Amino acid sequence: MPENEELRRSYSRDLERGPDVMDPHRFSNVSYGDGIGSAISSSNSSIMGEEIQPDLGEAWGPQHPCFPHLNPHVPTDSAEYAKTRIIRIRRDWLLQGDLAPTFSNLYPEILDPAGIPEPEFRQIIDKLNKELIPAFDPYNIRNMFDAFVGLATGWLWDDFGMTGIKSRLNSLETWIEQWNREKEKTISSEDGVLPPKLISLRRTGYMTLDIQIPDPEIAPAPSSTGAGESMTALPLEEPAPPAPVLVA
Repeated sequence: MPENEELRRSYSRDLERGPDVMDPHRFSNVSYGDGIGSAISSSNSSIMGEEIQPDLGEAWGPQHPCFPHLNPHVPTDSAEYAKTRIIRIRRDWLLQGDLAPTFSNLYPEILDPAGIPEPEFRQIIDKLNKELIPAFDPYNIRNMFDAFVGLATGWLWDDFGMTGIKSRLNSLETWIEQWNREKEKTISSEDGVLPPKLISLRRTGYMTLDIQIPDPEIAPAPSSTGAGESMTALPLEEPAPPAPVLVA
């Protein structure tokens, strides 16, 4: 394979991702010449059958739970775009599979200085999962009833918004807005501090839970260099050589 082609494959089209550690071509156990793709292994394979390294979750990058992504939910020319970042909570497919969207309760430690401690984060995930599971579960009694009534009424039952899933999701969106308002009242009292914000699940298609936080790279440092910490000395400029003395 040419060198430029291999370099192109190792980078994703997303500018913020950099080297794509989840690229299946990098860790496939089938050669490129076979043209079959990555084979499914009994271990170290993702839900899509892609071969991945066991320690990829620990590497710093877009797959890391604490990685601050660019904010795609605000205009790129706004001040909020430059001052905020997004922490993405990924789906947990082990709870309900693809029957209902559920999110992982793996706590990103970067949320602690942003104003969301670990107990509050777990309460948020527990609240969302408990509402989403019965709302999307096709074997839920209310969902089966709505499907039968919708069929009998020519789907007018769905058009009028009488289904249980719509009422549950509307209530969940109202809860998210209320949580954002309470955080704004609690944290915005301090000057120059942006409160965390839960992005609507409808904007992400229920695929991720996006949490907006202040950009940690431009946030003020909590403390200056301590007395016991060593500081790197600045290099001193070399003295200029003496001017030559002219002898008559």
